[in-house]
Amino acid sequence: MNVRFELRDLAYFLACLDEGSLTAAARRSHVAQPTMSHAIARLEAQVGERLLERLPRAGVRATDAGRLLALRARGVLASVNDFTSDLSALRGLHRGHLRIGAIQSLNVTLLPGALARFSAAHPGIELDVRTYPADAVVAAVRDAQVDLAVVAGLPAAGRQGVDVTLLYREVFVAIVRADDPLARRRTVALRALRDRHLALVPAGSYTGTVIHAACARAGFAPRVRLTLDSGEALREAVRAGLGATILPERYLLAGDTELKAVRLQEPVPRRDVVLVRPRSATRSRASDAFVEVLRAHRAPGARSHARFSR
Repeated sequence: MNVRFELRDLAYFLACLDEGSLTAAARRSHVAQPTMSHAIARLEAQVGERLLERLPRAGVRATDAGRLLALRARGVLASVNDFTSDLSALRGLHRGHLRIGAIQSLNVTLLPGALARFSAAHPGIELDVRTYPADAVVAAVRDAQVDLAVVAGLPAAGRQGVDVTLLYREVFVAIVRADDPLARRRTVALRALRDRHLALVPAGSYTGTVIHAACARAGFAPRVRLTLDSGEALREAVRAGLGATILPERYLLAGDTELKAVRLQEPVPRRDVVLVRPRSATRSRASDAFVEVLRAHRAPGARSHARFSR
C-alpha cells in the first residue's frame, strides 16, 4: 500500500492523542474543529482503518492502528523538527521556534524573567511554553514535544534517553505575614515552626517530600492546617491569615509589603532545579542561547551546573 501522508495531518492526529479530544486539539493547534475532523478523516481514508475511538463526553483514544501510526508519526515529525532546528541554527538567531516545557511552579518563579531576557535579545524567536506534571517532563523531551524542559527534582530512574543538568539548588524560606513576630527575624531555625499552623504543598509531591524531610531532621512533624498544590495559592493563604508556609524565596513578589520571607536553617530545605534536554548531537542555537540565559538567571547563591549521570 503506497500511502502519502500530509505532515500537518499527522501533527493534528498526534495533538488529538495528546489532548484527548478533537476540541482541545483544535484549540492547541489554533484551527477550527472541522479542520481537525477533516484531517483525521483523511488519514483514516488513506490507511483504511479507524485511527481514533470516540469516547463518551467527546473524548478520543487511539485504536491499535492509531497507536501504530502514532509511533511512526512521532519519529517522522521529530526528524522534521530537527531539520527545522538545524535550519534555524544556520540562520543564526534571527528566526526560529523554541518549545520549552516546565512544571507549573517554575512557570511562575523561574521562567518569566528568563523568557523576558531571551525575547529582548532575540525578538525573532517564537517562544512556546508548555506546562507538564513533573513525571511527564522527560517523556515530553524524549518524544520531541519540546526542545528542552526545566523541572524541580527528577529521580535517577527517570532520566533514560535524555541529558539532565543541575541549574541550581533552590533554597526554601518561611513566608509569613508582615505582622507576624517571626517577620522581625532575618533567620530562624526550622524548629521555630514546630508549633505553627502551616499551609503546605502535598506531602507526597517532590517539594512536599523535601519540606517534610527537613522538618523530620529538625525533630518535628509539621502541623498542617491547609494543603494546596499551588505555591501562589499558598502565598495568598498566608496573606489571608491561614498560617505560615515554606516555599522557594522566588514566590515572594518584589515589593510585597504584606508578606515577609524569613531564612531557615538547621536544616535549610533545598530542592534541585534541573534542565532536561534530548540526547542529540545537533541542537538549535536558540536552545543553546536559552540555556545560557537560564544559567545566568538562576537563583542567587546557586551552585555550579554539574552534569548528572544519565
